[in-house]
Amino acid sequence: MAENTVFAGEMNTLVELYKETTTKNASSETVKTPVSLGQKFVKRIDLGGSEELDGRLISLSVAKYIMRYDKDILTNGTKYYITDQDGDFQINSVNLFGTQRNKFIELKCSKRGE
Repeated sequence: MAENTVFAGEMNTLVELYKETTTKNASSETVKTPVSLGQKFVKRIDLGGSEELDGRLISLSVAKYIMRYDKDILTNGTKYYITDQDGDFQINSVNLFGTQRNKFIELKCSKRGE
């Protein structure tokens, strides 16, 4: 679980949240289109990871983001992804911590496309 205290100065990374919606293009084909949910300041914590594939060890890009409480992200967060300076990260889990006025959300993410 994340630490219980997060200070405003620690949330210094600007990220943008997206969700994918299904639309139809000019030739009536169904395509997935990203829709921005807005920008947020977060605290980013880089994590490491690895995975074995066919006997080879492959490194994984994993990050944890801590942001202020948002009801929509808490309930639907795993359907969204985050874009920051290092690329796109898929949200794998969402956890709530803190009490009353100091509620935060912890997002565990992995790099998209890997």
